[in-house]
Amino acid sequence: MKQSVKFKFFNNKNGKSKGIYNSLNCGLKSRDNKNNVKENIEIAKNLISKEKKVLIIPNQSHSSKCLIVRKNKSVYNCDGVVTRDDKFILGITTADCLPIIFIDYQNKVIGICHAGWRGLKREIIENTINKMLQIGSIKSNIRAFIGPCIRKNSYEVSREFINDMKFKDKGLWTKKDDKYYFDLPKLAKRKLNAFGISEIVDSKIDTFKNIKYFSYRRSIHLKYRDYGRNLSLVSII
Repeated sequence: MKQSVKFKFFNNKNGKSKGIYNSLNCGLKSRDNKNNVKENIEIAKNLISKEKKVLIIPNQSHSSKCLIVRKNKSVYNCDGVVTRDDKFILGITTADCLPIIFIDYQNKVIGICHAGWRGLKREIIENTINKMLQIGSIKSNIRAFIGPCIRKNSYEVSREFINDMKFKDKGLWTKKDDKYYFDLPKLAKRKLNAFGISEIVDSKIDTFKNIKYFSYRRSIHLKYRDYGRNLSLVSII
């Protein structure tokens, strides 16, 4: 009997934080009360599994680095983690960037990555998949799940951004009223397809527009001094 996998892209509801962090802020790097953040993370963790599993949330830095989780280390400095060990829960935090969960149900391999434009450009998706292959996954079995993130109509960028990223394909960006808008999820899907992943499920939720989710850009727009982080978790059950 194969093991199942449980995952969830959490919104900002049902937590302990107050004010601009209301209420399930899971960002340890935020200025929120750390005890509240830790309690919020514990709330989310228990919704994935009430067993004594080890939660791994890497120290993210918009890098291309993905690591295999085989043991409980105090710090994982990377933007993607993978495992085939059911004693771990893997997580990442986001606030407009893409949370992407990868599952190979047949071979019991899971992965998760934090993918903003820097990470996508630096190939965090490809590196995460490659790490899954190293521990026994088969590419044709991998399913990718794209969580809530900023969407094209909300993601205004500069002309310099378009030029620097060398995106000549207008399918990834549009110009409206002298403003440029970029489609991060579409870029992620193209990268997934190009790397051999065809089963992709997209939440289609816009973190900027949907107030049930924390958004870095919305916080800037509202002139908040800081912002909360959304948590995404996955575990073999």
